[in-house]
Amino acid sequence: MDKFEKKYGIIENEEIKKHHLSRRMWCIIDNKVHIAEPNLPYTHAVWFEKQGWISEDNDKLMSIAVRGTVHEGNIYFYSGYDFIINKEIESIFFQYLKQLVSQLGLSSDAEVYGGFRKDLQGKLIPVKFYGKVEKFLENSL
Repeated sequence: MDKFEKKYGIIENEEIKKHHLSRRMWCIIDNKVHIAEPNLPYTHAVWFEKQGWISEDNDKLMSIAVRGTVHEGNIYFYSGYDFIINKEIESIFFQYLKQLVSQLGLSSDAEVYGGFRKDLQGKLIPVKFYGKVEKFLENSL
């Protein structure tokens, strides 16, 4: 068992690892966008630990950093082990959306989603759909 699985409440089975390989992680820490290498088979917590940003004993950054993924051409954002969103997280994310779109090579048709919740089978379902990237880029140009 991965040391972070209990905090996420998700067992890292083969299906989850396959999903991890199909998406690309990113985060915003200290007003800087960080983008993980593509095709990594692990969670943000493992990535953060490998970067030296957190440890098993000190992982408060997981509750502070706005982070997310690009999956199937769409962008997802949240914070914490429980994938929350709120007004503060939204505000931070949308300040950096244009930069994320550029650095991640997203299309203007990419969809923007915030937060996740678990369905009855434990699958993560997006909490909120905000619209397409183009809607937000028009306002920031």
